[in-house]
Amino acid sequence: MGKRQVRIFRKDLEKHLPELVQQPAVQVVLRSKVVLAGSLSSINSGKLQLKDFRFNKHEFLPEEVEEIIYDIEAPY
Repeated sequence: MGKRQVRIFRKDLEKHLPELVQQPAVQVVLRSKVVLAGSLSSINSGKLQLKDFRFNKHEFLPEEVEEIIYDIEAPY
């Protein structure tokens, strides 16, 4: 199966939050050009919480996010 990347930019982040929490793995690109990989575990009080693959938790504000990227399988 092929893969496709879905890129959600900061301006569209709020309307895509429910689907992002359901994704098993996402890559969060911050405005400081730092990339965090893991799964979004919660969204509370305006903060996003990401649990990386080493089970460390990272919190950041939506304003700090440049884009969030996740993969889907392409049916070709």
